[in-house]
Amino acid sequence: MKLTVLASTHFEEMPDSVKSTEFGSFHGGKPFNSAERVGHFAGRSCYQSWHMPNPDTSTDYGYIANILNQGHYSVLEHASVTFYVEGVSRNMTHELIRHRHLSYSELSQRYINMEEAYIMIPPAVDALEGKDWSETVGMMGRTMSETSDRYQRIVKFFNKNGIKGKKAREAARAVLPGGTETKIVATGNHRAWRDMLHKRYSVHADAEIREFATKVLKELRTMAPAIYQDFPDEPFA
Repeated sequence: MKLTVLASTHFEEMPDSVKSTEFGSFHGGKPFNSAERVGHFAGRSCYQSWHMPNPDTSTDYGYIANILNQGHYSVLEHASVTFYVEGVSRNMTHELIRHRHLSYSELSQRYINMEEAYIMIPPAVDALEGKDWSETVGMMGRTMSETSDRYQRIVKFFNKNGIKGKKAREAARAVLPGGTETKIVATGNHRAWRDMLHKRYSVHADAEIREFATKVLKELRTMAPAIYQDFPDEPFA
């Protein structure tokens, strides 16, 4: 499983009306996190509270901590992150796309020739040892090999009967297992990512999507630590 950050919100410029205030000048030009600054700015803009008399909320980290404590998550919707996800199964993305506040663009099995597709080995297989592990992996590999062969034969039958291209592939894909590898672009604002993580960064979640959520959280913590400061180091129990 591989995640690549394609894009994220960048704070472009402080408005002239705010530049002369304490909020506009604090940090003295030092680098700041764009996602956290956008959320901080959005919250203060509601009350035009640019002079920050409370030291506990005078930093991005402190202000966001207060936002999380109060549950005012709407200000987190102004910044977003886009991931390109590779090496995951169709089973996993079927669960992921249930999170409707995220946006997706997934590999099309109608357009892509799936003859050489891989099967994704579930994380639970890593708990097996010795012969059990090798036999399980072997069976999964043989299943995909046999499936690929049948897929190719079905496409040829369709082609022979004048059904070609995506029309043939969209029908032949019916034999592909849920473990077939797929690729997906997923975009969400930070409120949407937090909602997904609350449900999938959990010991009760499917193992593959839990692994996905763990990797997402690691990336998001690097990009916007204040926004994810309340998430535990280990999945929710």
